[in-house]
Amino acid sequence: MNPGMPKLSRRQFLKRLGFTAAAGFLSACAPETLAPPPSTETPLPLDTASISAPSSTATLEPSATFTPSKTLPTTTATAAYTLVPEEMVLVEAGSFQMGSNEGYDDERPVHTVNITRPFYIGKCPVTYAQFTRFRNVKSVPEGGGNHPLARADWIDATEYCNWLSKKDALKSCYTNKGRTTRCDFTASGYRLPTEAEWEYAARGGRLSQGFTYAGSNDPDEVAWYSENSKGQAHPVGSKKPNELGLYDMSGNKFELVWDWYGEDYYSKSPSDDPTGPRNGEQKVRRGGSSGEGAFTVRIAFRSFDGINYPMNGFRLVRTAV
Repeated sequence: MNPGMPKLSRRQFLKRLGFTAAAGFLSACAPETLAPPPSTETPLPLDTASISAPSSTATLEPSATFTPSKTLPTTTATAAYTLVPEEMVLVEAGSFQMGSNEGYDDERPVHTVNITRPFYIGKCPVTYAQFTRFRNVKSVPEGGGNHPLARADWIDATEYCNWLSKKDALKSCYTNKGRTTRCDFTASGYRLPTEAEWEYAARGGRLSQGFTYAGSNDPDEVAWYSENSKGQAHPVGSKKPNELGLYDMSGNKFELVWDWYGEDYYSKSPSDDPTGPRNGEQKVRRGGSSGEGAFTVRIAFRSFDGINYPMNGFRLVRTAV
């Protein structure tokens, strides 16, 4: 296995990804090839993922490289916030270095980002079983319910968030629809993470150990990717979690986030709670997938898809209010 950077120009590499995506779109109605869940595994409930982070994650100390550039909240969930929702993890406010000097141009420059709003994030991405309570999905293979959803576009994701918010008697985050969608980041309901929130959580928040992948420097420990997946998606939570107890943030399935994609956005991004360009043609997706190489399941890797492209997954977030 060679996790090094592919010997392709960025234009060539994105063209390759685009070709792969186009092929996937044409086969969107065909059954997806999925690895069956282990026979000893207990199926997840429809609305929650029955996964608990190992207790060892609670004993990790904050990274020695954590250097807030401003005064940020340091209180715990029980002291300042509502109780952590079931199957979500509290990510406390903090600062981190976003991006990478080892990747593509759109990962530069490395820059300081301050996350001033604590938030909750799902331990796992949304699964087929959870999403199909909201909307039927074509061609869900037998045993696919515990796999990460890979049949949603960005509009599907925002509509699911509002549906679930209403179901749980929370204030919806999204108004309008499609390209005119607006997000109230102070609302109590479910939403997509911003790109900065996603990367901060994938890096382990205040508990970050500075890993290349979400929870390890060895992708085989934490990610389903082309070298170990046989091109198949796998049940959520079947690899090691990261420092916060989050699973599958490297590999398995791409996860959509809130932001419009901008190749040069990092060079002009605000320091506090960036939410991406005001408009654009593509939405950012993160994390890589089971069909991608090790270089594309790095935390810092950025990708994108059209707002109506129906072959992605996502993870839920709630602002801690």
